[in-house]
Amino acid sequence: MKIAMLAHGTRGDIQPALAIGSVLRDRGHSVRLCVNADLAEWASRSGLPVTSSDLDVGRFLNSEEAREILARGKISTLVRRVTADERRADASIAKAAVEVAHDADLILSTLGMALRGAALHEVTGRPAASLLCAPMTPTVAWASMASPVRDFRVGRVNRLTFAAFDNLLWRQSKPSIDRLCEQLGAAPIDRRLRIGELPALHAYSPRLVPRPADWGPGQHLVGPALASGDLRSALGEAELPADLREWLAAGEPPVYFGFGSMPVPKPRQLLDDIIAICGQLGVRGLVAAGWTDYGVDSGELPDQVFLTGADLNHDEALPRCVAAVHHGGSGTTAAVTRAGIPSVVVSVFLDQPFWGWRLSSLGLGVSLPFRSLSRTRLASSLG
Repeated sequence: MKIAMLAHGTRGDIQPALAIGSVLRDRGHSVRLCVNADLAEWASRSGLPVTSSDLDVGRFLNSEEAREILARGKISTLVRRVTADERRADASIAKAAVEVAHDADLILSTLGMALRGAALHEVTGRPAASLLCAPMTPTVAWASMASPVRDFRVGRVNRLTFAAFDNLLWRQSKPSIDRLCEQLGAAPIDRRLRIGELPALHAYSPRLVPRPADWGPGQHLVGPALASGDLRSALGEAELPADLREWLAAGEPPVYFGFGSMPVPKPRQLLDDIIAICGQLGVRGLVAAGWTDYGVDSGELPDQVFLTGADLNHDEALPRCVAAVHHGGSGTTAAVTRAGIPSVVVSVFLDQPFWGWRLSSLGLGVSLPFRSLSRTRLASSLG
């Protein structure tokens, strides 16, 4: 079978596609990927054929502008800027998606490409499905992730929030879908496409999110998409660095601090807060840099704090920790819960508040928005 995987976003968005794509390849299928430019080289380490668009997701999220926007708590502005970058790359995204999917037997799209995958299905008739690392299919059990309220406790109202999100997403995406249709030589699609209308693989734990009773038969809750040891090795995160292993072995299990690809507004101030909190609580701190430049080397920090780089194997590191402070990305959330440690979720947007809500509801941690993060609140949450 020829399978086209359309994925763009941050590393956490793309790695599940690599994990599933690698398994499908090993089972004899032909798999091709479409990804954004800044992660194309990294994704190609998987050994899967990669076609790149011109979209550079990391450039903005790593910028001073993104940090300033987040520092002001302007999440809607952050989303608009990300959308604007995507809009400027529309032509190249359409070209790459059409190239990868042109003779596919199945088109499998992550959230950021889900409507493009639906459009390819609509125009070409090729089978398509979504790969979702957070629940986007409408239900009465909770509200849409676009809603500021996680559960209105009235099923009809919860479901209406999904309809509102579908309408907003379609209005924002229609120019991109029109560009894709133009690339295909087809007329514009005149009906609203919705993520939830396609079959989907829901790649997260049913223990965190039980399957709602009102989902149709095409919605498959399959558990998290875990990278194999070989894939982790290829991506550069197979083993913990020797100096980190030595540090972990030299003292009590630390608290993990990591915010993935999210733009940390004032990195050095946050690092100083972490150092102060570790001293106040008498704990050690493992800081995973992710996409954040904290402006220091680990050797410049006090002995109780260790700073490591972006390519950290969470499945190796987190079981050696006592708790985790993280942004609530789906991959990190899955790794933290597998490690059996509590969370402090410091969420920014999209699915992150949802995962914070789920962990809090299950008694597995606490949740607060990144914009309200302070040394006092973080210390209190850990205490």
